Amino acid sequence: MDIKDKIKSLLRQTVLDFVNGDFQEIQAKLIEQLTINDIKRELDYWGSLTIPPDFAYENVDYYKYDDGSGYALEFYLWIDNQQSDLTLSCEAILDQNDNILSFTIEDLHVL
Repeated sequence: MDIKDKIKSLLRQTVLDFVNGDFQEIQAKLIEQLTINDIKRELDYWGSLTIPPDFAYENVDYYKYDDGSGYALEFYLWIDNQQSDLTLSCEAILDQNDNILSFTIEDLHVL
């Protein structure tokens, strides 16, 4: 499994946490500046989060850091079975052997 597949697996689980409203799991992945109340407040503006179809994960935007330390990624969440403008921004930090050291939620916003 290549590194993007590993990251995609973590992203899928994170999206599932959002769909299931598992705020305890979500909170464990938040960066320090972002609170669970920030997340809940943003979600209040939208309909019901739904599980994206498999093909949606082919459209993840990956941004590899120049120093090779990881990736930033953007993923459009699905609401009421439609792709929305609500975007989940995450970061995966890697070691020199491409092992994932951390996977964090950086933001939830509209693109």
